[in-house]
Amino acid sequence: MPEALRMTRRSVLVMALAGAMAQRVNGQVEPESPWPDWACAPIGWAGEVPGVGFRIGHGFACENTWFAAGWWHTGEDWYALARDTAGASVYAVATGEVVYADFSYPGRVVIVQHADNLFSMYGHLNPDSVPAQGTQVMAGDQIGTVFQQSDVKGPGQAPSHLHFEIRDFLVRDDVNGNAPQHGVNCGFQCPPGPGYWPQSASTHPADLGWRNPTEAALGRIDPASLPALNLISNLEDLGATLTLWSQPDLGMAEIVATNVFPRNLTGVAELRIGAPDTTETSANGYHVWAMVVTTNDTEGWLRLAVPSTSEVGSDNRPSSVDRLLLFAPVDS
Repeated sequence: MPEALRMTRRSVLVMALAGAMAQRVNGQVEPESPWPDWACAPIGWAGEVPGVGFRIGHGFACENTWFAAGWWHTGEDWYALARDTAGASVYAVATGEVVYADFSYPGRVVIVQHADNLFSMYGHLNPDSVPAQGTQVMAGDQIGTVFQQSDVKGPGQAPSHLHFEIRDFLVRDDVNGNAPQHGVNCGFQCPPGPGYWPQSASTHPADLGWRNPTEAALGRIDPASLPALNLISNLEDLGATLTLWSQPDLGMAEIVATNVFPRNLTGVAELRIGAPDTTETSANGYHVWAMVVTTNDTEGWLRLAVPSTSEVGSDNRPSSVDRLLLFAPVDS
């Protein structure tokens, strides 16, 4: 397992999250979003927990198989499991400012700046659904809906989906600035950037400032907010069960418990997230684990992002990722 970011509960839990903080908008005091920054998945159906019913069809630094064979993906493509993804709500994953809302990807691209060198990007949105540049957003705010695309797989065509990136640049000369190395889709001085990086290049997407979106987001969850979060099952078969492990490394772990139902999980004690700038390739590069507690006080590790062979690269390694368990605010 790559070097990990360790997250534990603090000895004194900061419970101000649920109500002590507020912001003033147009003279009115409004409560902060119930979502802690970075806990919200970027897509969902109205009225449902974000991420439930969706799969990462092509993950970060995975070969995009039928659409862009020979290229590494620079983000994550989120697809609905059982229906067309068009019309799904798209959510900001953290507080920030919209610094870009334009282009035809196809569909609009929204880029939110969260810090000096931290941006999230949301591609393929309906043009009439996106906020204006300069809009302030909070974690969990809807910033658009997914654009209707072709449902035919083939070069230049892709089913409706959300392209989601986290990266440390808006415009970088050798990617999408003054001297782009690979003129894919966007090119010169175009903030959205190419979306892909050739496998033949000497550099990996992480070398250029792209980050594994799932690991970059979950790795930024404030440990103090863990008591305010529930784990929500994203298993298609509601009767399916989980296995708890002794540590977040399957090569060394022992089984602690089997046949654990998602409804029997009572809380998250710790997260162990892989380094978001990993240069691994394929979905096997995802390392996302939670230490959970069950109703009978059993503790063990669960893998939250599991490689899937629903899409595979030319080397037969998995390109898809199943987010089996997702977060939701306790009071949602």
